[in-house]
Amino acid sequence: MPRPGTGHIERLPSGSYRVHVYAGTDPLTGRALRFRQTVKTERQAQIVLGRLLGQAEEGRRPDMDVTVADVLARYMAVAELDPSTRNTYAGYIRRTILPALGSMELRKVRGPLLDTFYARLRRCGDLTCTGRPFIEHRSFSSSRWKVVLA
Repeated sequence: MPRPGTGHIERLPSGSYRVHVYAGTDPLTGRALRFRQTVKTERQAQIVLGRLLGQAEEGRRPDMDVTVADVLARYMAVAELDPSTRNTYAGYIRRTILPALGSMELRKVRGPLLDTFYARLRRCGDLTCTGRPFIEHRSFSSSRWKVVLA
């Protein structure tokens, strides 16, 4: 196993360069942590190699492309919750959070985005609501009467 903070540059068939840096092992999973980045020129690759080696020496974790949905699924799998609380959380996640933020990368979720999300939820619990007034029509049929509410 390579020692932490070692790396190399490889040339790809496309002519680009891929930089690999080994950053140790994850203490929880035991899997190897690696920084990877692809650049166009060899000069850029040298610069990126130095930057990634610095990050590995600092002990920083590689940027992951983990989504909000992945994190919430992991949380729900290990959270010690009462059954009613678990059902409530699962409902909130399924109906509210996943449609709006589920496919986003976790590292891209920032304060202004969350502020906008919460503001829309305060205005109306339905995230598809545009805020414009509308008339909702429903038809209820019984044996003899048809009622239309406006």
